[in-house]
Amino acid sequence: MPWEGGTQATALVPAEMAPVTDSQLPDLPVAQALAAARISAGRGELEEDRHVAVAAQDGRLLTAVTSPDLMDGWLATLIASGLSPRAIVPAALCLPRPDEGALIAELGGQTLVRTPHAAFTGEAALIDALAEQLRAMSGNEIEAALLALHASPALDLRQGRYAPRRVSYFTVADWLPLARLAANAALLALLAMLTIIVRLDLDASAREQQAVAKVQQRFPSAVNLDTAERLVTAASARQGAGAQSFSAPMAALLSAISTVPGVAVRDIAFDGLGSLRFTAAAARAEDINTVLRTLQHQGWKVTVPPSLAPDPTGATVAAITLRAE
Repeated sequence: MPWEGGTQATALVPAEMAPVTDSQLPDLPVAQALAAARISAGRGELEEDRHVAVAAQDGRLLTAVTSPDLMDGWLATLIASGLSPRAIVPAALCLPRPDEGALIAELGGQTLVRTPHAAFTGEAALIDALAEQLRAMSGNEIEAALLALHASPALDLRQGRYAPRRVSYFTVADWLPLARLAANAALLALLAMLTIIVRLDLDASAREQQAVAKVQQRFPSAVNLDTAERLVTAASARQGAGAQSFSAPMAALLSAISTVPGVAVRDIAFDGLGSLRFTAAAARAEDINTVLRTLQHQGWKVTVPPSLAPDPTGATVAAITLRAE
């Protein structure tokens, strides 16, 4: 009767069909040592008929060799029985490795032997040869060894092409609900953004209306924000206030040339809309450039000719326009 629920199991396979050699782990990185052992054990005239599994345990190198046909048959039998084998282990490895001598046990009708250098089926001739070194394991010892093997298999034949496939999150997840959730989240974010935009727009419109209403108290012809701004700017200029007044650019110009004694100002003119035109003269062009850089650094918009030219006296002159940004 098949097992239910995809029971996880550690499967033991006949030791005679998957003998294990146990040797000292070479003085190499573990990954390199395992790769070298797999290549070495897989060499031969029938390499395609060999399946090699290797493992490192407590400084020892375990190597098992079986055939792909046997692996296919074992896996098919397990799956047909409803078992999901977490590991397939040669049966002789359920015996712990002795430091000396040999251990022998009966398990599933098989006689198993484990020595410091191998784990295999106990054939009669081998048992007779090792009779003086053999120690039989008790039932309790075998049970404890099986539990330890299930918890941590010393060597798993499910390697290479027989390794369990890794489950990808992208193949398991139910993406339709996740996609709907993401779409809903994006829609909610969009609605929240639109709500904020509408609220800010309404607030800005209300503030504009309040500003226009205040301007209309003095300038009834101000019908919108643009008209109100022009009327207020013109009034400020007439009163000598604001950045478009004469005093603001003139003060900036005087402050800039005060740091460069070699610059003189000629022909100052103001257009009443915030533009101050003047001619700067200096013995060196660099002095005029210093004044221009100072004004630009203060945030003023400065317009100058493409190049500075000398006048008949030999001084460098430049017609400059200065206004607020």
